[in-house]
Amino acid sequence: MNDIKFFLWAAGWLFILLLAGSCKSANESRAPVALTWEMGSYDGNGKYYENSFVLKNVSDAPIGKDWEIYYSQFPRSIRQDASSPVRVEEVNATLFKIYPGEGFSSLAPGDSLKVIFQCDGEVPKNSHAPEGSYWVSQSGASKGKPLPVTLHAIPLPVTEWQRTAARKTYETNLRLLNAETPEFRTTDIIPSVKKVLTTGGETVLEKQLALTFHEDFTNEGKLLKEKLTAWHGLEVVPEASVTIVLDYLSDRKKAVNEEYYELCIDGQQIRISAATPHGVFNGTQTLLGLLKGQESPFRLEAMSIQDYPDLLYRGQMLDIARNYTTVDNLKKLIDMLSSYKLNVLQFHFSDDEGWRLEIPGLEELTAISSRRGHTTDEKDWLYPAYDGGYDPYAATSGNGYYTREEFIDLLRYAAERHVQVIPEIESPGHARAAIVAMNVRYKKYIDTDPEKAEEYLLSDLQDTSRYVSAQAYTDNVMNVALPSTYRFMEKVIQEIVAMYKEAGTPLATIHLGGDEVAKGAWMGSPLCRALMEEQGMEKAHDLAEYFITRVADCLQQHHLSFNGWQEVALGHQKDTHTYLSQRAAGINSWKTVPEWKEDEIPYQIANNGYPVILCNVNNFYLDLAYDAHPDEPGHFWGGYVDESKAFSMLPFDVYRSSRTDMAGNPVEIGSAGKGKTTLTASGRKQIKGVQAQLFAETIRGFQWVEYYMFPKVMGLVERGWNAHPDWETLSGAAEQQTFDRDLALFYEKISVKEMPYWSRIGVNFRLPHPGLTIRDGLLYANTSIEGAQIRYTTDGTEPTVESELWETPVACQAAVVKAKLFYRDKQSVTSCYWQ
Repeated sequence: MNDIKFFLWAAGWLFILLLAGSCKSANESRAPVALTWEMGSYDGNGKYYENSFVLKNVSDAPIGKDWEIYYSQFPRSIRQDASSPVRVEEVNATLFKIYPGEGFSSLAPGDSLKVIFQCDGEVPKNSHAPEGSYWVSQSGASKGKPLPVTLHAIPLPVTEWQRTAARKTYETNLRLLNAETPEFRTTDIIPSVKKVLTTGGETVLEKQLALTFHEDFTNEGKLLKEKLTAWHGLEVVPEASVTIVLDYLSDRKKAVNEEYYELCIDGQQIRISAATPHGVFNGTQTLLGLLKGQESPFRLEAMSIQDYPDLLYRGQMLDIARNYTTVDNLKKLIDMLSSYKLNVLQFHFSDDEGWRLEIPGLEELTAISSRRGHTTDEKDWLYPAYDGGYDPYAATSGNGYYTREEFIDLLRYAAERHVQVIPEIESPGHARAAIVAMNVRYKKYIDTDPEKAEEYLLSDLQDTSRYVSAQAYTDNVMNVALPSTYRFMEKVIQEIVAMYKEAGTPLATIHLGGDEVAKGAWMGSPLCRALMEEQGMEKAHDLAEYFITRVADCLQQHHLSFNGWQEVALGHQKDTHTYLSQRAAGINSWKTVPEWKEDEIPYQIANNGYPVILCNVNNFYLDLAYDAHPDEPGHFWGGYVDESKAFSMLPFDVYRSSRTDMAGNPVEIGSAGKGKTTLTASGRKQIKGVQAQLFAETIRGFQWVEYYMFPKVMGLVERGWNAHPDWETLSGAAEQQTFDRDLALFYEKISVKEMPYWSRIGVNFRLPHPGLTIRDGLLYANTSIEGAQIRYTTDGTEPTVESELWETPVACQAAVVKAKLFYRDKQSVTSCYWQ
């Protein structure tokens, strides 16, 4: 199965077949209509674009006026001529409805009707087209029962980016292929080790080896044994010609930090030593990395390695609220991340579109808000979102939650691999799932037990505030004046603390969210107005400050610090900054896109005394698409991010971390930080780490989690461990030359060591599209991936494994050349060259 299995190509055009929900059986009936969606041109102002749905009656009976069709798409405003016989309107943020207007009479069998309307925004990606459509009839045998609708999305027209991308990719690849890199060695792993001293000779590992370890490192020994056997076929026996020893450093004072380790390969012994179990674990991952790219017998140079990370926080945030993934999948991911020495998982389990963690005593959170399906009132579950699934019981990425027992088990699994799990309670914004659940609870008990009904209520029933959130919700902000809001937060915190205690894993901090509270929230709430008057508050920000301070106090009672997105550390009074900075464990600072003119925020926060986790949009937001190709899924609001952009990030010089602008054009990095905030000596100490983010609006299954992460996350892996690359202090041509050398070696590591490893253990990953150019009538092609094949066509058809193999320049006069990269069972998105 290839990477882009949700896309089907035919006759040179991409037709996306999206089925709403999950069919319970192959014989489930379908709706009597089929839909075809097409995006048209923009209006004169470039703000609104034309849409059209073609409804076709595929049944043998006329269709009357008693129906509705729902579909999902990213938020957008709709304009439509009032005379249209079929109406299109927003239901809720990402859910839309098509229904008969006054001018609609019926649609005969086989007939079609074109519905035209306008939307604001952009659709530069086929993954942003409407999806998940379903039909609901008000009469007949299927009355009230949602039925899936076949939806064809006609692919987007060719863009200017496509016309130049293949050539630009060719030039970039050529630059890297021509870079002067040292001879590739087994010690070239990701992340790079700090210091290697080769001593001559080698150690050979064949079928068996022995393993001994200090009793304090029993866990690390067990995990190493499992990997040696499962991934490399090496049997661990009591006695063998080669022995691996896990032990303490003879001089623990040598440890630069708690993750420092030493690895010595000398004759028939491989010794890994450290001052802590975490350090020993890191050493075992390095040993496993040395074995990658080899087959038995494995040959290891005699050497001595001294290694440690520059940053002690190296994290990955995964959003399972918007699109759920199972515990087993998350364990697989934790295992992968820890193998690259990442040590934090930010567990984003709650948001507007879902609540994914069981909280005893608040059953509605998972009974209501862990499911999405067709509803008109959300009494039983949430509206469909993103994936468009109409069945709240289907095994889709829209449905599911972790039981208390599953989460405790996950915590233990992560702790064994030295991964800290930081739970994130999105508040006070991004809280719609919790708000809806507590509203259902209120209605359930208000007539019989008013006190219980109001105990955990999150919304002021008299609130007339009007606002629209960044994701187009109008009801997703907790009311910060309600005492019940704080009872809710305290209840959730108490239950999370109890889970960690039962798991036997330390809990030092809880992430409180704090981001993107929409302008206008709270201003129509009598309770908030009364609180503002009572506390002498002047603006809405004062309410947000009140909330975060009060919840931080709650955490303090449990001996916990707090984490939050950058908004929780902005705009406060001096005393509040002092108070909060002393209670913060990490502030996730993300707004680093130069064009936004706010890329100084991370350093401003650090200089203000807060511990900062760098989460740069333009380097570490993995949900941003790899590039602008319409077939490449993902977001585009912050530009595009691939593994090279993650690799180029400089934690202590963020202004030089963007080598291109949002459109991909090169920038002058030498002057990028001119006149901007610099880190003070104290601020420099507050840069605690780096973290990648994977928000899940475009995720439709775990294979896409892997696709977005690998190889993109590898840049963060490298930079979190080695925060000061050789090119950090260089400038001009020397800087570019050294950067190209390091980037070329980075790609060589990925293709020689990591991709074969990912293929063997069943990890989905993305292949870049090949570079193409035509010079003097000859077709040239290239790629940075060793072992991959470039196959091409000149007749407009999509390349397959049977297409012509490019090996050397060939004569070519074709108007368009299409090429793909093929590697084992995978293929890239198509690369096109137009003459």
